[in-house]
Amino acid sequence: MKIIADEEIPFVSHYFGHCGQIIFKQGRTLTRNDLLDADILLARSVTQINQSLLEGTSVRFVGSTVTGLDHIDTDWLEQQGIRWANAPGCNADAVAEYAVCVIAALQQAEILSTNKIRAGVIGVGKIGSRVVEKLKLLNVDVVQCDPVRAENENDFVSTPLDQFSDLDFITLHTPLTHGGKYPTFHMIDKKFLRRQKPGCILLNTGRGAAINFEDLKNHGRHLKWCFDVWEHEPEIDREILNAAVIATQHIAGHSIQAKYRGIEMVYQKALEMGVIPNEVITPINYPKKTISFSGKKMEWRDVILGIFDVLKYTQYIKSELLNSKKTFDQLRKEFTDHYEFGFVEIQQVNVSREDRGLLQRLGFVFDV
Repeated sequence: MKIIADEEIPFVSHYFGHCGQIIFKQGRTLTRNDLLDADILLARSVTQINQSLLEGTSVRFVGSTVTGLDHIDTDWLEQQGIRWANAPGCNADAVAEYAVCVIAALQQAEILSTNKIRAGVIGVGKIGSRVVEKLKLLNVDVVQCDPVRAENENDFVSTPLDQFSDLDFITLHTPLTHGGKYPTFHMIDKKFLRRQKPGCILLNTGRGAAINFEDLKNHGRHLKWCFDVWEHEPEIDREILNAAVIATQHIAGHSIQAKYRGIEMVYQKALEMGVIPNEVITPINYPKKTISFSGKKMEWRDVILGIFDVLKYTQYIKSELLNSKKTFDQLRKEFTDHYEFGFVEIQQVNVSREDRGLLQRLGFVFDV
């Protein structure tokens, strides 16, 4: 077999090396000519996988090592008999923990209240449901909007978007859809924005185009913008970047562990479909990290920010992008030290029993 793989996907050779020749390419610049005689395409969300890319090629299996599907025309693939697989939920913990990092940073900076806050979660699938779990651990009151789940689950309560108001924190975790009963393209528009109270946090780690950025600039300046995903990536709106309280380069789900899970999940699905020959593959041990705080008296937010200070990191991102020192994709590529909480051991930290319990419930491991 001939396999074309995005060069940013780890362990492709480990999982697919026994299948044949592997050629690595830049995912965003991949062309149809690169795939003419390929059998398998392994890609990420930066590659638009559709008729334009694959028609006339010999590709018969597409594996996308990320959660979302809006970059894949699955209907066309199925019409052509091209099998496909993605990795749903592979980065759910990473994205949910990013939201925790945002809350910790904003509360410590006194941008978000440390008292009881009320949050709205829009899109409560594999990732959004994990976000809800983390928010409840932080003693946050949560309202949820997911009409698709409500139609299919009798016990799921979905609050319509037009009833979202009087919230302190709103976070988006929807796919990007243009049609159907519940399209998400530009779902956050001027009507929605005008309803929100001043100072409300608007966090988007789902899809950039779920927010109408023109409406945001004209009707949403009373909100605090926190964006990891952007419309028109990698050419993002510099005005919005400059005004955002938190700005990162689409890395919320880019934990080391999520990347490992993505390729592993696609490999397993390719095996189940009979796309590739079965062979005993040694499991990859997910890396772990140890962090010592030298016995310093801290609270739970300090520990979170010791792992990832998203406000401080925002200053770096703005400096690099606004001064054209690096590109959006370069900054994404260099973000390689993101560990999920469950793979971090905390040593020599002096926190209260209550905060220690919270950190453990969030997933951290403490040394004895």
